[in-house]
Amino acid sequence: ERRPVMDWKTRLKVAAGAARGIAYLHED
Repeated sequence: ERRPVMDWKTRLKVAAGAARGIAYLHED
């Protein structure tokens, strides 16, 4: 069973979290 909606939502969350972490690390 595939759930494309959950998949892209999860990817978006991961991408946002990663971007946030990278931005935070670069700020320091």
